[in-house]
Amino acid sequence: MAPNELTDISERDAHFQKLPKVLLHEHLDCSLRPQTMLEMWSKIGFAAGPENFPMDVATEWMNGNHREAVARYQRFLQTEASKSLSRYVQAIVYHILPLMQTTESLTRITRERMEDAATDGIVAMQLRFAPQLHTHAGLTLHKVMDAIIAGLDRTSIPVVLVICALRHEDEEMARKLVDLAIEYRSRVGLFDLAGDEHANPGVLTWWARQAARAREHGIESDIHLWETDQPKAQDIERLVEYGIDRIGHGVQGDLQGSHLLEVCPTSNLITGVIPSIHQHPVDRLLKSGKRVTINTDGTLLTATTLSGEYKLLADTFGWGLAEFHHVNLTALHTIPLPEQTKNEIGALLSAAYVDSVKR
Repeated sequence: MAPNELTDISERDAHFQKLPKVLLHEHLDCSLRPQTMLEMWSKIGFAAGPENFPMDVATEWMNGNHREAVARYQRFLQTEASKSLSRYVQAIVYHILPLMQTTESLTRITRERMEDAATDGIVAMQLRFAPQLHTHAGLTLHKVMDAIIAGLDRTSIPVVLVICALRHEDEEMARKLVDLAIEYRSRVGLFDLAGDEHANPGVLTWWARQAARAREHGIESDIHLWETDQPKAQDIERLVEYGIDRIGHGVQGDLQGSHLLEVCPTSNLITGVIPSIHQHPVDRLLKSGKRVTINTDGTLLTATTLSGEYKLLADTFGWGLAEFHHVNLTALHTIPLPEQTKNEIGALLSAAYVDSVKR
């Protein structure tokens, strides 16, 4: 870091938290508070949880040892997620999604995430979710959307919603989701493809066709790609063909082109797609001129924050205000917000990352 930047560890932690930050890649269902999860499980009944629910956590909670229960549950979830990307997804399916099937829970979880975002210094963000995953108890896609939007009603942070199709689905579902995105396009800015890249690899044609339809209505697309698999020429060609520029993760292989990369360092470590932070390509990608942004992927299974990601990169690669300003500007230039809003955020970034150095 530059000599005029904070070097004391405790001061630097607070420093990173206070810095204004733009977050492009975070999943709502990966960002719940463990405390909230246990409150919800206690109401549903711990016995209704998955077979591998840690009963020591349930016991601690029921005995009133809530702080210990929360700590144990987060460690358990992080351990599950770290076994593989597949286990990461299974943790979501069995431990998280059952708690996100009512309008009340969806609104609460969204509202809490925005409170946490404000505390972490986030000044603009994209928040992604798959509405179809929250319809298992009878909610319609529209009720899911309305509940999420209600959870945003108290925040002053500009939020762009991202609707996700999943790789194991089909074009019929993708069409429904694009219809939904079009109907809610005042809040939805992107149409994403998420899920198990290894099981259903590449730029799936049925999704790309619907992404093109979304684009006709002013909704751009984002795709989880090159997180676990190497880039292939045919996929790069399809990205060009369908005008898809944003890549979720994009940390595998020798990347070609000028795609926007939504890099999530801690998530890559937790899922084992990158062996160690020192081997993470993010520093090389930035220095080679790639359009890099820094993101969390989620705050629950990774036990991180965007401030935590910044500290990790500062400690590992020596990133300072110049690098963090650069990745924030890259994110700001691509987030689909009104120009006036982006200009106001740009001024905040300049004051924090440039003017503070001049002072």
